[in-house]
Amino acid sequence: MIFVYTLEEDYLMASAALAGAELPANTVWVDLLNPTHEEDHHVESWMKASIPTRDDMHEIEESSRFYAENGAQYLTAPVLYSTGENSHGIGPISFILTGQRLVTVRYTEPKSFNLYISRATKPGNGLINNKCTGVSILLGLIEAVTDRLADILEDVAGRIDLNSHAIFRRSETDKPMTTKNFRDSLNQIGITGAFLSKVRESITGVSRLLVYMTAFTNQEPYKKDTRGWIKSLERDTQSLSTYVDFLSNKVTFLLDTVVGLISIEQNAIIKIFSVAAVAFMPPTLVASIYGMNFHLMPELDYRWGYPMALCIMIASAVVPLLIFRKKGWL
Repeated sequence: MIFVYTLEEDYLMASAALAGAELPANTVWVDLLNPTHEEDHHVESWMKASIPTRDDMHEIEESSRFYAENGAQYLTAPVLYSTGENSHGIGPISFILTGQRLVTVRYTEPKSFNLYISRATKPGNGLINNKCTGVSILLGLIEAVTDRLADILEDVAGRIDLNSHAIFRRSETDKPMTTKNFRDSLNQIGITGAFLSKVRESITGVSRLLVYMTAFTNQEPYKKDTRGWIKSLERDTQSLSTYVDFLSNKVTFLLDTVVGLISIEQNAIIKIFSVAAVAFMPPTLVASIYGMNFHLMPELDYRWGYPMALCIMIASAVVPLLIFRKKGWL
């Protein structure tokens, strides 16, 4: 699908391009969403610049993500997108600057793009002016991506706090954590850690894109305002990267804590069985003695021999337990 955005004074006008149609003269942004080969060729004929394929966009080498070709600048960055409720994926998006126009190629629908489009297509939005160019659109999209990442990290921080509360702030009236509770905690912490890895990958990709943009925007005809905007976005991505590291450390701490609590519970269970085994050793010894088939065992002829043997076995079990409790072993 090809979406064409034309500049209308202080907002963008969106329209779907028809096959064989000419590109409007005031176009500043062409957005390719899940394009076919025919649509790629159609845009190439408009822009006189090649469109990267889906396989090209997944290349991880620096030279494959950031390069110049025939006067056009190619930049690719991984961006988070939603795949369902509380679920996110990550996919590459290519930005192509050719002249005063921007071409984006994407096979995902990040919420940040939708938010930017919904705002930029309204008159008086504060984002678009009559001097808007493809670079302005690109920086506006990157700003929307970083804002969205910040919102996502706030949500992640809230989930981490909930897990922390469930582990550390249990009152005396709460039931002890069960095996299911430990399993759920580990599962949630693991999901959060894996998600933070995706967020870090996206932030790193955006940061690399901004570094590359700094290199070619230091030249004419790019304005000082553009370079200042890029520096501001670089500071934003740096702060987000620092915050991701902070949250990752919290996740690692919680993971170690849960594993430690599980070890304590396992040790307590093993301790109970060990004490029970020690407690039953003396009664077993007494019972073994009286189970021997010797003729000369005088207690066998006593009227109170059997109750006496039972009392000895009980005492031999209780006395060690009392000694263990006095020494603080229980």
